[in-house]
Amino acid sequence: MSQIEIAQIIEQIKQEITVDSNGQGKASIRATARLADVQDSSLRRALLSAALKPSALAQSLIQQGFSPAALETWNEGIPDMGVAAVIEYYAFDAGRYCKQQARLVCKAFNRIGVRAWMQDITGWTKPATQPQEQPSTPTLPPVEQRLHTLVLAMKTLAELTGGRLNPYTEQQFKDYAGNLLAEHNRKLLTATEERWLGVVNFAESELGKKVPLSGSHYRGHLGTWVRTFYPQLGDRQETRLVNGVQQPIYVYACHEPTVAAGLTKAIEEFFAHPSPGAALRQAGAFANKKAVVTA
Repeated sequence: MSQIEIAQIIEQIKQEITVDSNGQGKASIRATARLADVQDSSLRRALLSAALKPSALAQSLIQQGFSPAALETWNEGIPDMGVAAVIEYYAFDAGRYCKQQARLVCKAFNRIGVRAWMQDITGWTKPATQPQEQPSTPTLPPVEQRLHTLVLAMKTLAELTGGRLNPYTEQQFKDYAGNLLAEHNRKLLTATEERWLGVVNFAESELGKKVPLSGSHYRGHLGTWVRTFYPQLGDRQETRLVNGVQQPIYVYACHEPTVAAGLTKAIEEFFAHPSPGAALRQAGAFANKKAVVTA
């Protein structure tokens, strides 16, 4: 038996070999018997004997992990790993029933594997996988919705407190609403994605810091800290509401990664310092000038 003759047999049984969408192959009993050079009726009987009185072949397959129940279903087609086991049996383990052709086929399969061989002769290709949808990036609600929520929150607070809202809290709500509208209008006019924020606004909204109104780390000192130790971050000023009063405040180009990184570093250093006021006085930050207004 030559390799040419084996190639001819393979061509004859090609239509009896299938590969599913997962790339797993299956061959008919007839095709498997032709490869092993045995009678298909003998192979069928050997497989069906597994449940009652297993044949030598069936015993060999069971020892390799194939269940008797599975062998009985092979009448409808033998899985690729089963085909390899059957051919290996007739190549080396069948005693006087060993076949030279089975050895040649087994040697050929050992090079690439039965499954790859089945995929090759059937022209199977791996189905293209659908790209997974990327999760959408969370976005803030429209300005109109945020303002509506703010108004409802103020009404609820007023009801809970009997109309006696803390004046400072009420003013903070008004400042937030006014600045929110101003930022929205500015974007509509400029049609850009620029984000100019005061250092306190950046610390609270971007870094989750709570900047106190008084104490050693209060917001006035934070603004002065940035202006004193990080002047390269910019010196742009805009008029915004601060405690109900329009004031010029320093704002920073937070849409620029280098500026955002610089602000982050400055804020972290400020809160890590045990006495930022003393450090500012030592640097001459309060000499003949007022503390920087921040927002």
